[in-house]
Formats: sequence, structure tokens, C-alpha cells
Amino acid sequence: MKDGIPLHVKASAAVSRGSTWHGSIPLSALPRLAAVLTSAAGELRVELAAERDTAGASRLRGGIAGELGLVCQHCMNPYQWPLQLALDLRLVSSEAEERRLLHDCEPLLVEDDTLRLHDLVEEEVILAIPIAPRCTSCAV
Repeated sequence: MKDGIPLHVKASAAVSRGSTWHGSIPLSALPRLAAVLTSAAGELRVELAAERDTAGASRLRGGIAGELGLVCQHCMNPYQWPLQLALDLRLVSSEAEERRLLHDCEPLLVEDDTLRLHDLVEEEVILAIPIAPRCTSCAV
């Protein structure tokens, strides 16, 4: 397991080697995510593994955890939202393959054999943020 999350890696080589990474990414290094948070202070803890499954398909699995500063859409107060996100992505090399697998798994289109890990983490976290966040006092 390698310390740190690289910006990008060669997908085919990472899968062939069974590469794994763990480390933190500062929220300030993820500008699209930081723009929707109350603060860019803090970091995301990330663990990723590139591998082949039992059927020989290329996958990227792992998890992302952290605390994100959001604004409750009910009381309008800022609060810390705990993020715990599991990833299990099937790596595909064409849009046709992506469309074909869409109902069976979560495909990730890999262009130019490059996995852009920071971009991927940022996108997955943005997608996980609730549309109308509510703090624990208002969630009842």
C-alpha cells in the first residue's frame, strides 16, 4: 500500500499490479468541492485499490471519509456532516461499454488509460452531498 493519493495513475498498470493507495487529500485541493462547503479547512481520508475481480474485470474499490461543513437548509446554520463513502467502480474504456454496464454496476469511463484520482474523489464526494442538507436537530 502506497502512502498518499497521486493526482493520476496509468489505469492498466495500476490494475495489473493491484496497486493500493491510502492517504489524505486536503479539501482546499478540491476546488469544486470546496466551493460548496462552509470551509475548505480539513481533509478527506481516502483508501483506493485497483484490481481485477473474479471475472477479470478491472475495478477501483475503496472508501472516502471526512467531515464536511454544510449549511442546514432548514435552520440555515452551518454544521459538520460526517461523510463515509464506499466506492466500487468498474473501469471501462468506451462509452458503449459504459452504457452497456450502467444497469449492472457503477462504470467509470477511463480515458487515455489515466485514472485521475483526485478528480474522481472530488466528483464522488460532490455526488454524495445531500441536495437539501439538514443538521441533526432539524433532521427529525
